[in-house]
Amino acid sequence: MTDKKVKRILAVNFGGIGDELLFFPVIQSLREAYPSAWISVLVEPRCRGIMRFNPAIDEVLEFDVKNHPSLGDFLRVATELREKTFDLALASGTSPAIPLLLFLTGAPQRIGYAASFLSFLLTEKVPLSKEQYAAEMYYDLIKKSCPLDFRLPQILVAPEETAWARAFLGETKKPVILFHPGVSQMGIRKGILKSWPAEKWASLIDRTIERGCTAVLAGGPDDEEAILEIREKLTSSPLVAAGETKGIGQLAGLISVADVLVCVDSAPMHLAVAAGTPVVAIFGPTDPKKLLPSGTRHQAIFVPGLECRPCLWSTRSKSCPELSCLTGITVEMVETALLKVGVS
Repeated sequence: MTDKKVKRILAVNFGGIGDELLFFPVIQSLREAYPSAWISVLVEPRCRGIMRFNPAIDEVLEFDVKNHPSLGDFLRVATELREKTFDLALASGTSPAIPLLLFLTGAPQRIGYAASFLSFLLTEKVPLSKEQYAAEMYYDLIKKSCPLDFRLPQILVAPEETAWARAFLGETKKPVILFHPGVSQMGIRKGILKSWPAEKWASLIDRTIERGCTAVLAGGPDDEEAILEIREKLTSSPLVAAGETKGIGQLAGLISVADVLVCVDSAPMHLAVAAGTPVVAIFGPTDPKKLLPSGTRHQAIFVPGLECRPCLWSTRSKSCPELSCLTGITVEMVETALLKVGVS
């Protein structure tokens, strides 16, 4: 993929913040392969903010696919894209609308997954292999013709955001463990259950402080209720960043200076991977091999031998009466994982 005629590139990836972070290696490799090309990305409006962490992007375009767009909305976006005269357009996603959208852009090179009855509209059809780390699944889109090896997602955190984080932490020589219990509110509305019990978060934080570590409790505006419930059960006094961080930039700053992040399967987990911070992630209905890179730097905690999990991509249970995949995870299991990433 080094054709000098490619001067304008469109990369389409619909999903949440985590999905966009997992897609970053594609964009970053496109920039290296085409250093002088103009790169536009088409994403959902909720993800515009995360794009500033990727300097390879020249332009962010939006399409609110979650708001049930009409045929007129679809054609309007397609027309606007066509007017930009892209030379190369690629997209993730398996909906028949994806190859149709790429075809309507008029781009002579159109790359997507061979996953729908409209895949014939693509000039390069890529086999879809879901049983792997999602970032590598996305990278398959350019693997055939891009001479660069896959690399993990990376973000560029602004110096002022890491400076804010260091000032918030103050002078400490203790290991800094950042706890983020929050889950996506959109996921909750869709019946995606990922929350670990508040009493277990509180016990883990208390025991972490007893071992001489600096514990920081973080969360966004949507996590206020969960944070309050955890704080009510604490017997110790961690630093509380929830309500103090202004936007995802300062959260990224905190993650980047922490020694480890403890979280559920959520956007902060992907931020930490991209920032190079070790992760201990609690998994319930999702599959860690698809969402965390392999190796020992990051630890996935899940209940082994539970036949019903992972259920998210198959049955997607909305009313699980047991939640054994989450309640079965003990504080001791998380502490063992912390030892494995080098925090004692």
